[in-house]
Amino acid sequence: MVESFGGIINLVIFVILTLGWAYYAFQMLVGTASFFDRFNISHTGIIMGRFVGSFAAAGALLHVVMLFVGPEGGWFILTLFLVQGLIAAGASLVTIQSQVGAKEGVKYTAEPVIAPLVFVAGYAYLLWAMSSIVYA
Repeated sequence: MVESFGGIINLVIFVILTLGWAYYAFQMLVGTASFFDRFNISHTGIIMGRFVGSFAAAGALLHVVMLFVGPEGGWFILTLFLVQGLIAAGASLVTIQSQVGAKEGVKYTAEPVIAPLVFVAGYAYLLWAMSSIVYA
C-alpha cells in the first residue's frame, strides 16, 4: 500500500484526507442536529445538511476504495476534490462576508473557509507528489 502511493508521506496525507471526509460525513449524516446547533442554524434545514453529508460520505467511500485498489489513474478524483475545496472555500467566504444569516443568529466561524483550504493543500500536494502514479 505504501509503495502504491509513492511513499509513506503520501499515504499518510491521503489517510488524513480520508478521515476528514469521514468526519464531515458523520457530522452531517448522524450528528446533523448538533452540527447545526453549533452554528445556531435552524433545524428546518437538516434535510439539506444530510443531503450535503451524502457527498462527504461518497468522498470517504471513494477514498477507501482508492486505499485498497490503489491511486493509479486517480487524478480526476483528486482534482474533483481539489476543485470542490476551492469552490467551498470561496462560497463560504462570500457567505460569511455577506452575513446573510446573522439576523437569524447564525454564528459564523472561519472553519468553512479554512477546512476546505486544508483539503485543497493536501490534494494539490498529492497531485504533484504522485503525478507519475495518478496520471498513469
